[in-house]
Amino acid sequence: MPTESRILTFSNPEAIDALQEYCGATKRELPKTGIKRLTFANETEIRVTAEFDGGPQPLHFYENEVAVALIMLCTKRGIPVARRAVKSLQIAQDSISLHLSMRS
Repeated sequence: MPTESRILTFSNPEAIDALQEYCGATKRELPKTGIKRLTFANETEIRVTAEFDGGPQPLHFYENEVAVALIMLCTKRGIPVARRAVKSLQIAQDSISLHLSMRS
């Protein structure tokens, strides 16, 4: 049985937008300065750390939160994401990818 795959890659600024909108939707408070930079880690699971100007403590977002934020951004921009697709994340140096895979 064939498998259909899609990869959606998001730049650092796009990931920042997605996480800021996610925080707004989930009532998670962000410092007023906004996110300055994201750093990506992939130890036991993917983790994104948001750093801020002016000294507020960094915030950590875990794989499921990042995936939801990226899917919300896709929905907002009209990018189709199949509900039945198996979703996974992969990080690169300055980007993060949402992998969608489903059996036809």
